[in-house]
Amino acid sequence: MDELTTPFHGNGQPDFLSLINAEENMLESAKKISSARPDEQQCSHPLPQLLPPSSDTPKEVQHLKPETFSEPTLPIDGLSASVQDYIRAVSESYGCPQDFVVAICFITAGVAAGKKVLLVTNPYTNYPCDFISMVGKPSRNKTGPLKEVTRPLREQDKANFAKFAEEKAAYDQSKREDRSYSGEQPVFHQRVVGDSSPESRNALLAQGDMMIVVADELKAFIDSFGRYTKGGNGAGSEVSQLLSTWSNVSFTINRKSEETKLVDDPAMSIIGGIQPALLGKTFGTDILMDSGFTQRFLFVFPDKVKFVKRRDRKSMTQEIRDSWSDIIGRLFNMESLALRLSHEAERLYADYADANDMKADAEEDSYIGGVIQKMNIHVLRLAIMAHLLSNHWSEPVITGEAMSYAIRIAEYFTRVHVERIYPLLKDSAGVQRMMTNGDLLRAINRQFKIKSQNSLAEVLGVSQQYINKTLKEQ
Repeated sequence: MDELTTPFHGNGQPDFLSLINAEENMLESAKKISSARPDEQQCSHPLPQLLPPSSDTPKEVQHLKPETFSEPTLPIDGLSASVQDYIRAVSESYGCPQDFVVAICFITAGVAAGKKVLLVTNPYTNYPCDFISMVGKPSRNKTGPLKEVTRPLREQDKANFAKFAEEKAAYDQSKREDRSYSGEQPVFHQRVVGDSSPESRNALLAQGDMMIVVADELKAFIDSFGRYTKGGNGAGSEVSQLLSTWSNVSFTINRKSEETKLVDDPAMSIIGGIQPALLGKTFGTDILMDSGFTQRFLFVFPDKVKFVKRRDRKSMTQEIRDSWSDIIGRLFNMESLALRLSHEAERLYADYADANDMKADAEEDSYIGGVIQKMNIHVLRLAIMAHLLSNHWSEPVITGEAMSYAIRIAEYFTRVHVERIYPLLKDSAGVQRMMTNGDLLRAINRQFKIKSQNSLAEVLGVSQQYINKTLKEQ
């Protein structure tokens, strides 16, 4: 019998019709063989093998392979109907990705409620605040929705300032009439800041309020680290304070010209936009990557989004704006609320956090491990913010359903960071990166071997202690 041939296409798979014909010919051959005497029978040809043989050895599965999943999006089904309507309206009006609007709504709601709302889970206390970066090209329109959604926060600042100005005028009048007047000096409670020095932010945090840094361009904000500080390690000091703020850890401010200040239990959010091409130059520097600053950010990166032409976009109505203002207004005016997890929510969180701990421990890449580990904190903060935007915003219990929703959101941020952001950060090694003062000192020491730290400190205008500390970090 002629040798059976199985034609293949260019993709390496057998032609379907040819396989059927081949099987039919084999059946005919089998009939002829079966009619012969047993000792004359020949072995029939094996059927073409369509599938690879099974193996008892499991294949190694890489961490979060992109092709394993569908396009990630931020879900909104755990929010109230009015919030969902507002999110869709903003996205359709500005022609921007819906994910941007979702993230801004979360942060805005958290800042409005402030430190009046907290979630205590042994042994940590979390507030509804976080650091978020919206990644997209200029055509994605990040600034428009950012201003739109945070508008109620700015309006509240205007009202607070008007109240402050009135009280300050009365205070000044009392001081003029009576020099011994000892009344309490009015304070302007500001929530929203843009380009600002660390001193001004710390002064606001010292008042005990939660605040938010709204940066149209996060690169400009991050590039300013150390700009307002004299001496050698201004950027490092500012990053250290921001890390403490993210963790709600108290810190002190020591200045020769001022009294020592304590910033107790700080709570602050940061949100802004950045272009993908600038990610590596901004977030990929040694000082931010090695300190864990970049790992603490939640990145929104809607890569595949249909462009909406301007003539096809819907108009924002005053009714929609008023609806959002009412939602944020009630959060500004709400009573203090100590949240707790239901038994089901506790179980879901424990399973999620334990799984993250094991993944992080098994992860060979320490950066990815750090990202996964920090999601145990992010998910609790996301649960608070989602709760504030749900129909149960005034209730003291986060349900299992709400925790499940928060976990889905956290999984989005994990995937985006690992699959999309981290590769861009790693690729930045080929791009000229911003060299910090510490990087420069360590490079000089490797090349020339500094013999006198005192002499170098005198030339650079820094302390010998700073030189010594910096060189020990290499």
